[in-house]
Amino acid sequence: MNVVQQALGETLKHLRAHRLLWLPFLLTMLAQAVLLSLVWAAPHPPFSGLLAPPIRYAYGDAMLHYPWHLWLLYHVMKHTQLAATLLVGAYMSGLASAMVRQLHEGQTLSIRQALLGGRVRYGRLLLVWAASWAVATGVLEAAARLPFSAAAMMWLQAALLIGLQAVVVYPIAAAVFEDLSWWRALVRGVQETLRYPVSTVAIVAIPSALMVAFALLAHEQRVQAWMTQLAPEIAVACVLARLLVVTVADALLTVGAANLWLIHRKHRLFSSHS
Repeated sequence: MNVVQQALGETLKHLRAHRLLWLPFLLTMLAQAVLLSLVWAAPHPPFSGLLAPPIRYAYGDAMLHYPWHLWLLYHVMKHTQLAATLLVGAYMSGLASAMVRQLHEGQTLSIRQALLGGRVRYGRLLLVWAASWAVATGVLEAAARLPFSAAAMMWLQAALLIGLQAVVVYPIAAAVFEDLSWWRALVRGVQETLRYPVSTVAIVAIPSALMVAFALLAHEQRVQAWMTQLAPEIAVACVLARLLVVTVADALLTVGAANLWLIHRKHRLFSSHS
């Protein structure tokens, strides 16, 4: 069995068999849901005095009234997702990676033991994720300025998303597994991708394709049209669907990358003893 098949098989097996492994990703989803609930509550007393003015300043007064306020919930998800990842998501990805290592070492899955190791460090993982996000965002924004047609730009951005995911998928695992500083983890992650480019792209392709497919299916203009044609509340259903898709994709990406990292090392160890 090649490494990609093995990594995919173990990722699916781990996520099916160990419900505790979902907890880090569900906590990240909960953090985003809390942030979205603040946006939901903004037009209503007693929250309106504090929460409504920033929305009114950024988006206009109409976004505080039905039905536009429902559309705003979907629109701001790119911001709440970023905030939730910065607040808890990067740390939870590190925690999930440490838990995957427990499974590979034949240990009982334990959040407490994963934390006691001392390698899942909040500040370090936050810097790793923030630097990775800054690089990826800069590349995507630069690509968006290229003079391509809408169709060509769509495919370019999809390809770039998969490629960038492959480049930045390992640094959190590197920080946890090798106890590296944030910048050394970034370098180590890029080295890992360059060493195993094919298997890395293969392992990130499925969760990335899931996100791209959802983004194409439920882009903001289409959600707005659905609200007009069906019912404004369809925006809430889209919010819930996006939360689910992001959570599943995050779990597949994080657990898959951790599995692939560990499997590569087992194969190298076996080869060195052959």
